[in-house]
Parts: sequence; C-alpha cells; structure tokens
Amino acid sequence: MKNINRNMLHMKLNSAVSVLAVAAAFSVFLPPSSAFAGVCFLPDCGDDKLAGDIPPNPNPDTEWCEKKGYTYYASGQCPQYQALVSKCKRDDFYLKCDDVTWCKQNGYNTTSCPIPSYLDGQCPNGKPYYKQCKEDRPRACREAGYVNSCSPGRLYATTNRCPYDKSFGKCCTASPSTGCPSNYSVNCDASRGSSGTDTCGYTCYRCCDDTCSRGSKNYTGSKAGTTECGSVCRYCNTSCSSGSTSYSGSVVGYNECGSACRSCSTSCPSGTSTTNPGGCGGSTTNECGTKTCYYPYQSCCSHSSHVTCEYGCASTCPCCSACRSCNSSDDCKSGTSTREENCNGWCDTHWDGTDINYVRCGTIHECTTYSGNKKSWETYRDASGGYNGWSACNAARQGMNRPCC
Repeated sequence: MKNINRNMLHMKLNSAVSVLAVAAAFSVFLPPSSAFAGVCFLPDCGDDKLAGDIPPNPNPDTEWCEKKGYTYYASGQCPQYQALVSKCKRDDFYLKCDDVTWCKQNGYNTTSCPIPSYLDGQCPNGKPYYKQCKEDRPRACREAGYVNSCSPGRLYATTNRCPYDKSFGKCCTASPSTGCPSNYSVNCDASRGSSGTDTCGYTCYRCCDDTCSRGSKNYTGSKAGTTECGSVCRYCNTSCSSGSTSYSGSVVGYNECGSACRSCSTSCPSGTSTTNPGGCGGSTTNECGTKTCYYPYQSCCSHSSHVTCEYGCASTCPCCSACRSCNSSDDCKSGTSTREENCNGWCDTHWDGTDINYVRCGTIHECTTYSGNKKSWETYRDASGGYNGWSACNAARQGMNRPCC
C-alpha cells in the first residue's frame, strides 16, 4: 500500500500542475468568479483543498530525498550494470546507484597489469575496470620496438633480442657472412667446424676447399681428381685449337699447357729442295704436305754390286730386292752407318771344370735413314763366335754352370 500511495502522490502532483495550467489558461477568457475557487480535480484532495491552494512542494519526503542526493527511479531499482548503494529512508523510489561499485561486486577489480600482461575483459558499463590480466608477449615486444622479421636484413642472432620473446629482435642489415674468416660462411656445413661469428652474430662455419691439388677446374684435359667440394680437376689440354706443337711455322696461339702452337711450315726440310736432282736420293714433303722435297743426288746401285743385308739395306734401289732381313722400311743411307763394340760380358766355368772365358758383346749400330731420321739397333754375339744374336747368347749363358759377372 505504501508504494501504491506513493505513486498516487506523484500522480496527484502532476495532475495539480496540469490543473493550474488549465485554470491559468481559462482565466484569460472568464471573469473572476468565486465558483471556480472551490473546484478540486483530485479525487482525494478534500473539501478544504482547492487547486489554487496546492503548495509548491506538496510532498516534503521528496524534497528531503533529493536534497540528500538521491535520485528517483520509477521502477524502484537501479539501472543495468549499476549497484544499489542506499535507499532514501523517506521514499524507497529514491536511490543512490553506482557503476564502479557494480564492476567491483561482479569481479571487475583489475585496473593495471605488469608487462608483458595486459588488461582483459572490461566492465560492461564502460568503466576502466577489468576482469583479469592476460599475457601477450608479442604485443609487448612490438610496443617496445622489436620485430620478428626484417626486410631487408636479418634479426641479430643473440644480441638485441626482446626480453619477453626471443623470436623478436632488432634488425641487422649487414650481408650474411660479413666479418667471417676466409673460407668460412654462415651457410657452410656445421660439421666442418666453426670460427667466430659474422657482423650480425651468426656462427661462421668452415666451407669445403674447392682448390685443385692437381690440375685445374678450368682445364679441359684428362681428369686429375676432385676438390673437397666435389669439383672436377683436369690436366691441361696439350692439343691446339689451331696449328700444332710439332709444326715449325709461325706461332698461332698457345694450348692450355702453355706450349706454342705453330702453323705448318711451307718450306722444305733442311737439306732438301723442290728440285729433283735425279738418282736414288729419295724425297719427302714439307709440313703442310703441299710440296715434294727432294734429297741430294745419290747414285743407284746395280745388281752386280748390291750390298749386304746383314745390318739392313744400304739403299732403296731395286738391287736390294733380294734382301730378306732389312731392319726397317726406312733404310740407312749409304756411308752413314757406325758400329760401337759395347762388351758387357760375363765369364763361366765349363762343364768339365776348365775355366774358359766367354765374353758376350753388344754391338750398337747407328745410321741416318733416307728420310733423315736417326736409326739405331743392337746385335749380340760371343767372343768365340759360337753364338750370334741376343737370344742365342743368353741361352748359352744360362746353360753354363757358374755365372761370375
């Protein structure tokens, strides 16, 4: 009944204000009359309470509550997310409500957090009170000026790192491996060992040795081996891209080995000419094969005076067609043969105990052939003339009882 009466009081006050407003409006058009003085528009104002007699504040409780700082709420309750602090003791609809108190009563008590944590879960009425502190290390690093990637550059390896999250740091713009010792790099194989760090603090690892112990990686000859890194090393190429090292003409370049490559000579070899002197001297060609070059005149032998073939033919004339044991198709020129006795012999005891000297001699023969080349060969025989040739002499020596030298 108390709440109902209070609501009725507020309705009467509002009605009274309305009546006074209406009366004021009608008084402009109507003459003064005492009949209107007794009219009361409130159902319970009483016979002695006329509208014109309503005091400015007909409810002293309302004025008292408002002076005490209370606020009227028609529902008799505080708004959402505000806590009831107190009620006016003269009127239950006058309340003191507080949003901060509501936050604290509902677990929103946090107002600050230590880094790297941050306030989390704000009070729904917007006051700066929070449910809890929540850790956020990346945010703490970013707010402190650290990053987790650099473009361009790299993060310092160990220094200048964020204390809250080591994946964040400062950027180093030096190129990788700057400051590493020779043949060391941050990208080489760690199993080969390390030495120091580069400018950004990354470990320098020893790189494989790519030098050739033999040959060169730049050569194109036969394979000489491989480097520690697996590169193929080759010997220098002796071939010439043009000309030849065996030619005697002008220099046209050098091969990989540094030897001069020469063009073929168009001149005839020394001692020959392009004029044919006749006879049986023979001929050859120049290096280019473009000229026939003749040796000096040599007389041709006759069948009645042919030479022996024991040490090779003395000429290439038809008289040598009967020779069966020539040493070479390129025969010695007549008068150029020389002989040297080279007796590297041995002695043996005969089978019957008699000391007999057997000296095995090597005879060296040399001559100049018709092509101008030097030719040499060696024959063997014993001093007694019993054996002829190396095989026979050697067989005889091995058959003796006691070789002594």
